[in-house]
Amino acid sequence: MIVVLNLFDIVEGCEDRYAEYLRRVQPILDRYGARILLYGMTKMIYMGECTQEFCGLIAYPSLGELRALSHDPEFTAIRTLRDDSTKNYVLTAIDSFDQLDDAVKLLETRAKNNRPE
Repeated sequence: MIVVLNLFDIVEGCEDRYAEYLRRVQPILDRYGARILLYGMTKMIYMGECTQEFCGLIAYPSLGELRALSHDPEFTAIRTLRDDSTKNYVLTAIDSFDQLDDAVKLLETRAKNNRPE
């Protein structure tokens, strides 16, 4: 599973354009098996410099579906609705670990490989 993290702000005066994007993107997401895990507004920042007001987590079955959606003609036709109505956009694709222990093993392997001999 690939999860896409979206952090962004809406450009003042462009709320209707972004709302139109949301209405039109849902059937495209459905076509590629994408699921919205979370979509909401930031209420508090506990740590760091992240200031974006909106956040979304969208799961895709694989990187292939994410890439296919990104090149879908129907998506590219509405992409400007998103791009022109948002700012401070961060979009990151995350390949999830099955378990935290998998992350531990990766980090320990990296640490071992980075040690000077």
